[in-house]
Amino acid sequence: APPHMCPPFFFPHHRVMAKLYQLDDLVAKLPVDRRSLKTALEGSIKMSFVKWYHSLYDMSRLKSILLQCYALKAVSESCLTLCNTIQNSISPEVKRLTGVDYLAIYVASLDTLFSPAVMDLMERWSQKKELAVTTSYVLYLNTKRMSVIAQQLETTDLKGLKLLNCQRWFKKMVPVWLKVALVICKERIDRAVEVDKIAIVTDEVCYSSSLVDTLTFLHQLVDFWNNLDWTSPEETYTFVVELINCITDAAKYYVEQIYTRAFEHTSGMEQFSITVRECIILNNMKHMQLMLSPEPSSSAVAGLLDELELHKTFDWLQQEIGIGEQGRILVGNVVKSAAEDIGQKITSESEQLVMQFIPAIRVFIDEAMQAAQGATIEQVLSPLGEYLNTNLKTLSSNLLFSVFRNLLEDI
Repeated sequence: APPHMCPPFFFPHHRVMAKLYQLDDLVAKLPVDRRSLKTALEGSIKMSFVKWYHSLYDMSRLKSILLQCYALKAVSESCLTLCNTIQNSISPEVKRLTGVDYLAIYVASLDTLFSPAVMDLMERWSQKKELAVTTSYVLYLNTKRMSVIAQQLETTDLKGLKLLNCQRWFKKMVPVWLKVALVICKERIDRAVEVDKIAIVTDEVCYSSSLVDTLTFLHQLVDFWNNLDWTSPEETYTFVVELINCITDAAKYYVEQIYTRAFEHTSGMEQFSITVRECIILNNMKHMQLMLSPEPSSSAVAGLLDELELHKTFDWLQQEIGIGEQGRILVGNVVKSAAEDIGQKITSESEQLVMQFIPAIRVFIDEAMQAAQGATIEQVLSPLGEYLNTNLKTLSSNLLFSVFRNLLEDI
């Protein structure tokens, strides 16, 4: 079995070889090309890796690009696992015993077999759109992690490794991944809104579960980007702008979904009354707006750019290619525009709430006009006062202060 497959038996094997090569009389009887322990081991390691790799992956047997993508993803997982094992366990021991850099030989061998297969697959993807998006993303992550290990090698013989430029192979996949991530995010938002009872989560917070879920989904978009660990400044600039567009698009989509549910239960009501439900929906919308563009008075709420630490990215872009400030302004405008769109939705719902009061108030006024002679002003206006007081109390108890203040101005 290849030594990669049985590391517990690998170390004793090399210990024995190291001791045998200390016997000059024995070494003298070997062929000239095998008298160096280092040469013999390097050749053995390369041969064993090639056999092991081909036992995992045979391109000639897979005609479909889709099947090749699935297969390479599985191969990348095996190669990464083996790479970690060699780096942490096998290579230090072998290097101590024999002076052979096992990890460097493994990475170089990996680069001659695995790298061309992935490069070819990504090159042909442009003509074959059925390539599994999620599978290609996992393939990238595994390849990138192996490239990071390769960058840590001490030897200078590996500077020409194709693996070190693996991001170039996947560059055209990033916009596709972002689009799919946005679609998945919106699907999750739909489910979160559907199961949301529009009820306060705890006594300490004034929003519902769908807001918490949606913020989690937005952070998953950020995690997706962080996991890419993209190193090209020019491409990073483009991708960051696309990422922010995805995040703001998802935020506006969530607000639109809960906006449509705001007055579902009020149809057919003889007399409209404010409930906690409407307050929570307004609060959810306001929280989402604050996440994008916090108000000066809400210092406890971190804005999107601050929370995602994009300022660090823009500082780096400014240093590398001189467009960090341009990117900061562009992304700031995108976020500001999304926050304004959400603000318009909040204003629209607030206006609808006010409009819902008008029919009931007119009824109270008509009744007051028809009040019996001799009735006091207090008796005439008391029903209207109680109605307004009850609803205002509900609003003040459950709305965020900034939303309540704006609503009062509308009333």
